[in-house]
Amino acid sequence: MSMIDVITRVDAICKKYERYDTDKHGDPFSRLYAAVDAGIDAAIEKSARAAKKKKNRAASVTLDADVRRTKARLLEVVVKLQKVAARKVNGLSPEEKVSRAGLVAALPHRIHAIPDSHGGVTPDTGSPRDGPRCRMAQLGAA
Repeated sequence: MSMIDVITRVDAICKKYERYDTDKHGDPFSRLYAAVDAGIDAAIEKSARAAKKKKNRAASVTLDADVRRTKARLLEVVVKLQKVAARKVNGLSPEEKVSRAGLVAALPHRIHAIPDSHGGVTPDTGSPRDGPRCRMAQLGAA
């Protein structure tokens, strides 16, 4: 058997089993985590842009709404990420599995920490998102 035949056969075998190569396709957890992390960074940057545009109310409201939509989408992806982190993966040590669970557990806190215009605490009541109607209902119910 010549060297060319050996190389041809090795290439054929490599092509056949290419889909099982984890290095080429990457770990699904790491890809999804990187996407969520990039989304969080983009939302923080949009929130900063919205804070700078206080003079232009329409642009500020549009950016705030976009930040809230991004936060909701990211929270949906965190659920998927929790499922991916819980899967059994060959070659994954128990310590790495625990660290992945810790990374996923920290994501909702990071997402909720992204500032948007309607997520703050009002100074007079101390509770989030209490408007005048909520306070009127509380006074009327008492």
